[in-house]
Amino acid sequence: MRVKNAAIAMPLILGILACSVAQAQTSAPTARFSIGAKAWHAEWLSYMPAVYSGVNPDGSPAIGDSVNAVEGTTRTSILPQLGVSYGKFFASLNHGEFKSDFRVNTSPIITPTGQNLITSRTDHFKRRESDITVGYSVTPEIGLAIGYKDATETRDTSLGIAPGRAPLIRTKAKGLILGAVGSFAVHEKLRLYVQAGYGPARLKLRFADPAMASTKTNGSYVIGEIGLSYPVFTNAKGAGLNAALGYRTQTVKTDGYADAFQQSRDLRDVREGVVLALNFVM
Repeated sequence: MRVKNAAIAMPLILGILACSVAQAQTSAPTARFSIGAKAWHAEWLSYMPAVYSGVNPDGSPAIGDSVNAVEGTTRTSILPQLGVSYGKFFASLNHGEFKSDFRVNTSPIITPTGQNLITSRTDHFKRRESDITVGYSVTPEIGLAIGYKDATETRDTSLGIAPGRAPLIRTKAKGLILGAVGSFAVHEKLRLYVQAGYGPARLKLRFADPAMASTKTNGSYVIGEIGLSYPVFTNAKGAGLNAALGYRTQTVKTDGYADAFQQSRDLRDVREGVVLALNFVM
């Protein structure tokens, strides 16, 4: 399998932290903490490479490759979140675990005799990713942030001609994310929040097939989220429960490499869908 994304999901800052930063600017700075979780109901689009055999124009044997863009199963994942803010500064820690199955009805397999065997195939993705973010509130509504993401993904595969799973590839990814967050009043306590991030990533692939050497390649993250947040309840000291509903997308673009494909290409892995977050602020 080819390069895998890291993935996923890195809130640059909870929408509620942006609100608490704004409150902090009207009085002496105090530390505010938040704990909560985000439910992400998302579709997952990724890629499934395959190789096939053939002949060159001169009739000599040749190996080719193809990459299918495939939709995985839609699932809901829970992302625990921790946050802290002090005056104009804020930080957050997030973790996510995602699974999905990707199926194609026709995938070529090269037999020992060099022929192409066509069979169905299902790849099982399992990804874990964590990130830590720190930032600074430039204005009461807008903040800038920098984050570090660490992700691990494994792919197993099942063939229609061979029931059972077989390990395929393990990918480690590390990335630096630069981003911005905004929180703007809409009506009374209702606020519009936006998050955006972009940054480079470094990926290392280890194949289950011992004949294939480990490979390193470059990639990049593009992350965005937009939605509405509302304080369900607050007390006189500013503590309370905040809810947010929005839409989140995360794309990981991976650079192709010559030792894996017959030609250079970019590979994209996209996970996007509705998010619902609840956070308790202290």
